[in-house]
Amino acid sequence: MKTLFLALALSVPTALFISSASAAEPKLQATVFSFDGKDFIRSETTMIDKGQSAANSKLDENSPAYKALIEKHSYTGPAKLFGRDFQANYAPLTDESGKLTGALFVGEPKK
Repeated sequence: MKTLFLALALSVPTALFISSASAAEPKLQATVFSFDGKDFIRSETTMIDKGQSAANSKLDENSPAYKALIEKHSYTGPAKLFGRDFQANYAPLTDESGKLTGALFVGEPKK
């Protein structure tokens, strides 16, 4: 399951699934987070905040996703990101020893 999620998350930025109705907005958004021991930081992302890339922004510590990821659990459910509602999927990334190193996000904007 994690392998499939990882493959999907990494393919979204290069394959931007565009709907025929709106060529300006991808159907899915994706982010690769790094983890510095406290914060999940968007290293690579398709997310936009105020017209700029949301790269280098942090995942809100009060979000259900943060609370799940910090415990090395996945999170699937609603998320509010940059003022928009998403159906979100987050998965933790760990190294060979089990240390938390980051996370992946794939989300679909709600209409």
